[in-house]
Amino acid sequence: MTDAAGFRFPVKGEVAVFHGDRYRARAAVGLWPCVELLPDPGRPAPEGLAPREAADGSVGYPVAPERLEAWDAVTWTFRWRGELFECTAATPTTLSGDYLGSDEHFAKEHLKRLAITYYGDFPRDEVTELEMHREDLIQPLQALVRRLDEFDHFRPKAFAVHHGRTYPAADQADASGLVALTAGDDRPEELVADPRDPSGERFMAAPEQLDAWYRTYWTFRWEGGPFDAVGTVDGRIKGIYTGRSWGFVDNFQLDPEKGPDGVRTQYTITVDLDGVTDLEQHRTDLLADK
Repeated sequence: MTDAAGFRFPVKGEVAVFHGDRYRARAAVGLWPCVELLPDPGRPAPEGLAPREAADGSVGYPVAPERLEAWDAVTWTFRWRGELFECTAATPTTLSGDYLGSDEHFAKEHLKRLAITYYGDFPRDEVTELEMHREDLIQPLQALVRRLDEFDHFRPKAFAVHHGRTYPAADQADASGLVALTAGDDRPEELVADPRDPSGERFMAAPEQLDAWYRTYWTFRWEGGPFDAVGTVDGRIKGIYTGRSWGFVDNFQLDPEKGPDGVRTQYTITVDLDGVTDLEQHRTDLLADK
């Protein structure tokens, strides 16, 4: 199906606009948040972009989303005998679609059934109200990237407050009882530079010199199970399962990984942010026991 300019839109898929030209597109696996442009056969490659071969042998051209004028998920709908369908395939003479209506009698009389879905194939001259729909993919992606930046990718982190200023810090004191603060060019008064740090950005403080010292971490639930967040992978949140149900681990096929001690096995999951609930930040006071 094409627009007035002759661009062939997919029946269902993604379309991106780069330098004023439209291309079929997809998310670039392993290069999040990049998008891969997919020129139609015989069409020139996008100018200034290098090709990349996917695992299935197809070739795409990765581009950062901020360089795109648009990136949309496209679907088409139509009506047949007044009932609404989502288009799943198209030929020059027919359209196929999944039934979106709720008339069970109509569906059983005129359509085919696959599991819980009704579908049909229809002559084009019987189809009405053929319409394309676009879902903007750039704005939600930009919002997600901002959210990940704001929360530092949900990694556990420690901070220390010295003379009212907050610095990234170690979450444990060293053998001499001192806490390492990373200060960059902002050298904290009264603190000594860490002689083991060649960059000169780390300083050492005794706990009693600090206004506060704390650790932040995130927890969430997925499919009802509890997890400690440990970061993100390609824009998805990763967590360690903290429950005690082997049935949960086995049922959802959680990924086994060696723990920090190299011996104990921990089970992890990496999922979309939209799939988690009860995402919450916690704070542990590290000065409490000092």
